[in-house]
Amino acid sequence: SIHAAFDEVGITKIESLGKVLNPALHNAIQVVPATDKNAPNTIVEEMQPGYMFGDNVLRAAMVVVAK
Repeated sequence: SIHAAFDEVGITKIESLGKVLNPALHNAIQVVPATDKNAPNTIVEEMQPGYMFGDNVLRAAMVVVAK
């Protein structure tokens, strides 16, 4: 599978859901109101996963952020 091939060469998926927005890793494409469950600047949905190769960002994750 593609994930096994990624693992072999050292490409890892950027974890986003529930994390605080990091502009170096995440591209916020939409903002929604914060709720009791979602603190401000928290990622509430991942629209497209992002990937890292070692310490380098191959593609930033496209996410929805609570504000």
